[in-house]
Amino acid sequence: MSNVLDKSGNDSLKYRKLYNWAHTLILSGVIKDGEKFPSEHVLAKKFGYSRQTVRNALKQLEQEGLITRVRGSGTFVSYKNAESDKEKKHIGLILSYFSDYLFPQVYEGIRSVLEEKGYFIDVAVTKNRLNDEAIYLEGFLKAGVSGLIIEGTKSSFPNPNIRLYKEIVKKKIPTIFIHNHYSNQNFSSIEMSDAEAGYELTKHLIKNGHKRIGGMFKYDDIQGQERYKGFIGCLSDYGVKFDDDYIRWYSTKDMAEKQRDKIFAKTFRKAKDCTAMIMYNDEIAYSYLDFLKDKGVLVPRDLSMVSFDDARLVENESLKIYSAVHPKAELGMTAAKKLIKMLTDSHWQNKNYSHRFPVVLNDGNSVRDIIEK
Repeated sequence: MSNVLDKSGNDSLKYRKLYNWAHTLILSGVIKDGEKFPSEHVLAKKFGYSRQTVRNALKQLEQEGLITRVRGSGTFVSYKNAESDKEKKHIGLILSYFSDYLFPQVYEGIRSVLEEKGYFIDVAVTKNRLNDEAIYLEGFLKAGVSGLIIEGTKSSFPNPNIRLYKEIVKKKIPTIFIHNHYSNQNFSSIEMSDAEAGYELTKHLIKNGHKRIGGMFKYDDIQGQERYKGFIGCLSDYGVKFDDDYIRWYSTKDMAEKQRDKIFAKTFRKAKDCTAMIMYNDEIAYSYLDFLKDKGVLVPRDLSMVSFDDARLVENESLKIYSAVHPKAELGMTAAKKLIKMLTDSHWQNKNYSHRFPVVLNDGNSVRDIIEK
C-alpha cells in the first residue's frame, strides 16, 4: 500500500477507505482524465476526516500518477484508460451514487468478473436524478454497449424513461438491475430479500420485549418500501401495535446535512416513547447514533436499534449495529456473472435471471433485552 499511513490504527483505516474510494472512482472513469478532483477541504468535510488523513491519501494517489496538483488551480485527475481498453467490448454500469458506503465493494465485484472475461466497464452516476439516467442511457445506446448493469433511480416510482428502455429491449441489449427494479419495466434484478430482512429484524426486537418500535425509511427507493413492508408485516403477525407517529419517511435530498438534523430532531420528538428503532440502512443509523449521543441517549442502554447492510462504518467500537448483511462484492459478482450468461443467450429476454440473497443477520449488540425476568 503506502508509507504515508497515519500513526493510529483508526486513522490508518480512514486513510485506506478514502484511498480505495478515490482509486476506484478514478480507475472506473467516474471522474475522467483532466477533470477536477475534490479538494482537501471538500474531502475532509465530506468524510469527516482530518486534513492530514486526506492529505496522505491524496499524496499516495499523486505518487501513483492518478492525480496532479496544480498550484493555484487545484487537483486534477491524470489517468487515461489504456488504448487497449478501447478495443474491448464495453459494459455500461449506471449507479445512483458512488460514495464510500457500499458502492466501491459492489463495483469491485462487478469489475473482477467482467474484466477477467475481457470486458471494459463504462461507469455513470445519476445522483438519483432521472434526467441524468436518461442522458446516460442515451449515451450507452449510441455507443453500442454489449450489456448494461443498472441501479434504478428513484426506484419506488414508475420510471419515466420508457422510450429508452423500449429501445434497449428492441436492440436486444442484455440488461440486469442491481439493488432494485422498476415496477413498469420487466428486467431481471439482483437484490437483497429486503422485506424478509425487515421482518426478521423486527422479530428480533419483539423477541427481546420491544413493543413500541419506531422507524426511519427512505421513500424514493423501492428498498425502503420493501423494508417497511417486512416491518409492518411482522408487527401484525405478533400483534404489536403500529403507531404513525413513530415512523419517519425521508428522501435522498432530505439527508443533506442541513435538513438531516431537522429530520432527526423531529423523529426524536415524535418517537420519544419508543424503546427501539429500525433504520433504513447503516449509513442513516450511525448518523442518528451521533445525534442521539448529543442528546445523552445511548444505544442500547436507552434505545435499541436495528438496521440494514452491515456496512461496518465504524471500526474498533464497542457498539455494533444489529443489521441484515448486504452481500456487497458478492452481489456485484453475481450480477456480472448473470450478465455474462445473458450475453451468450440469444433468448435472454424470455428468461428470468433474477436472484434474491437469503437473509443473513450479523452479531450486533445494539439490542437490549427488556423482557421482565
